[in-house]
Amino acid sequence: MTLDHTDQLTAANPAAQPILSSATRALGRLAELGEPVDPTLREAVTALAERPDADLADELLRLLAPHLLLELTVGRHGPETLVQHGEPARLVQGGWNSFLLCAVNPGGLEATFSVSGGGSDVTRASGMVTRPYLPDRIEHAATIRDKWWYELKLDGPGALTGRELEFFVISLHSRDAGRRAAPITVSRTGRPNDGTAGDSWTQTQRRRLWTVGSASVDVEVDAVPAHDVVLDVRDADGRTCVASIIAKDDLGRVYPNRGLRLAPDMFFQDQVYRSSGEILQLPAGEYAITAWRGPEYRPVTTRFTVDSAGPAPLAVQLDRWIDPAARGYYSGDPHIHGGGCSHYSQPTEGVSPETMIRHARGEAIWVSSVLTWGPCYYYQKQFFTGRSISPPAILEHPSHQEANGVTWQPQPTQTDRESVLRYDVEISGFPSSHSGHLILLGLTDQDYPGTSVLEDWPSWNLPIHQWAQAQGAFTGFAHCGLGMATPSRELPNFDLPPFSSIGSNELVVDVPHGAADFIAGAEFGLAAEMNVWYHLLNTGFRTLMLGETDFPCVSDERPGIGRTYVSLPEPPAGDRALEAWIDGLRTRSSYFGDGRSHAFDVALDGDQSREQRRSAAGPVRLTATVAALLPEQRPEPSVPDFDYDLAPAELTVASDGSSDWDASAWHLEWARIGDTRTVAVEAVVNGQAVARQEIVADGTEQEVSFDLELERSSWVALRLLPSLHTSPVFVEIAGRPIRASRRSAQWLHDCVDQLWEVKHGFIRPAERPAARLAYDQAQAVYAERRDESEVD
Repeated sequence: MTLDHTDQLTAANPAAQPILSSATRALGRLAELGEPVDPTLREAVTALAERPDADLADELLRLLAPHLLLELTVGRHGPETLVQHGEPARLVQGGWNSFLLCAVNPGGLEATFSVSGGGSDVTRASGMVTRPYLPDRIEHAATIRDKWWYELKLDGPGALTGRELEFFVISLHSRDAGRRAAPITVSRTGRPNDGTAGDSWTQTQRRRLWTVGSASVDVEVDAVPAHDVVLDVRDADGRTCVASIIAKDDLGRVYPNRGLRLAPDMFFQDQVYRSSGEILQLPAGEYAITAWRGPEYRPVTTRFTVDSAGPAPLAVQLDRWIDPAARGYYSGDPHIHGGGCSHYSQPTEGVSPETMIRHARGEAIWVSSVLTWGPCYYYQKQFFTGRSISPPAILEHPSHQEANGVTWQPQPTQTDRESVLRYDVEISGFPSSHSGHLILLGLTDQDYPGTSVLEDWPSWNLPIHQWAQAQGAFTGFAHCGLGMATPSRELPNFDLPPFSSIGSNELVVDVPHGAADFIAGAEFGLAAEMNVWYHLLNTGFRTLMLGETDFPCVSDERPGIGRTYVSLPEPPAGDRALEAWIDGLRTRSSYFGDGRSHAFDVALDGDQSREQRRSAAGPVRLTATVAALLPEQRPEPSVPDFDYDLAPAELTVASDGSSDWDASAWHLEWARIGDTRTVAVEAVVNGQAVARQEIVADGTEQEVSFDLELERSSWVALRLLPSLHTSPVFVEIAGRPIRASRRSAQWLHDCVDQLWEVKHGFIRPAERPAARLAYDQAQAVYAERRDESEVD
């Protein structure tokens, strides 16, 4: 039963205008959210200003009845009763419907409130942080089936302003079709401004007053069915494939609803990954369907209508602008995760290979290294096999999918074999992590000798490198720029880094010992990531740099944001696909970046060898085929492939050495020259850009050449920053090793002292003498190479 509004409002003698303003604003918001609102309704509401106060409330609620779902009565201490208005609320399966909530507040309470109900009540857990999670144990199937069927959102802040009657908008999403009851609760969350918690109250009394007060009701709803949209997803050559699909309505709402997804559909992504024959479930309406398959493709957006009679199949034709594999270059992301960070971290610690391969295929990544690390380690390590795998992209936990209303069946595609996974290890959450997170690729044994738990592993990294390399593994440092930023943005520069985080820290010790094959980045600021790399190359070391994503930690947008392309004589496939890819990294041409620009067939005087010998100094010609793609105009923030809100800020460094660069620092858009479509390709010799050639980033392959003068043994590369950098070509002249900079060798020598100062306290006392010896030996190597250097 509703309250007697006439008596309440007459007694309070409210001013009509604030109440009517609240009602008209709420109606306007309903219209913005796509609800059909009769345009004459707001005019009728405005006209009530002329009516006596005694008639205002009843007449206003009569006019708004078609949109009114809930009536909340507010007492002295907050919500007291909550009742439903009218017949069962009409919802649509898989979509959102919005309604009015009116608050009757005769006491004029000022406080904030929340509206709760639906999946959000059962999807909170504490993993690394508190977040929604997948309740994917067997005993949770009933929870998914019975409680995960709807979501509820309050539009805007819930704030009672003291009006005797005011209106708010709430939206409901229904997973299922049919008639059900939706428990909804309104609770006070903020301090009331009504004089009841004066100075004479104790803190305990105030706290109790501010947190009591809630009202609940089981709302009857009836949801009409959505429709299965059958997809026909085709690559540019007509073959079926998996693609990234983003479905949005005209209000920008994403389908399927992110809050009610189960893997392989991720709650932290807009996209889902689907192949031909698989479906999207959409309610009747107009949609923009955007499809792509990673940065080698142009996003394609199709307008699609789902009507009440049911939709026609949706053909998705992808638009590939470049095919590196056709040139013999194969993509890889050496750093993604199946558990931890944005992934569900409880209770079964992440997602399966069947989910990870779907994401890799949807981004057209040939080789993906799924790294087991501290969070989820003991569960995820079961997927380690010591070989590359290409599993079917089936649904994990089928009983839970069924309980969640998922009816589509996974389908194989003609391109499935072009993506493989290899499970390996990241040393993160281990005792040595303070000195940098290691990536260990190509392990045959993932358990360090003599250990049974992570805490048993060494507390510094060199022994781990050496153990892994004895197996033939390829080892390096992840997210290399973390803790390496300095005030200088020069590349190279000679500021000593603070070594304050988990990037290329112990690298400066491990490389002189023949450990640490690579660093991985393309995530943060250029100088923070590459400065130590340039100095190592200048000192004659062959350390490589790779592009990585650290999905879903540094970025949970998708795998392959940072990627590495390797020249191979044949596609990487089968049990030893990763080993073939690594062999190419060691011996053949490669490049890394964001995948929006490419450099094929880098050569000096036509020689594509990574290691070259020349009898004398003199001129050389550096050539390559390059391609890059930018839209003709700078994109708007809503364009799926670019968001100005993620633009890299000016580099500022705090006292702890951290910086405000984020993962968007690497993006071809930042290479755009002015408002043109032109970008600059640079030739680099010993860390210095010595020549520059501008190209139009229109997606076409273009030949570039640079006439260079090599005066001494050098390393040479191409770069298009911040999008692309090639692996170096090492040129030794007259039998002399590369010793390109005395200052670089001294910088590395000094970095060892800085590193010891910062990190030695984290090394176990029993291991510290061996570590100190290794540090001293590394410094001796740098001192020797400093003395051998030909120039400052």
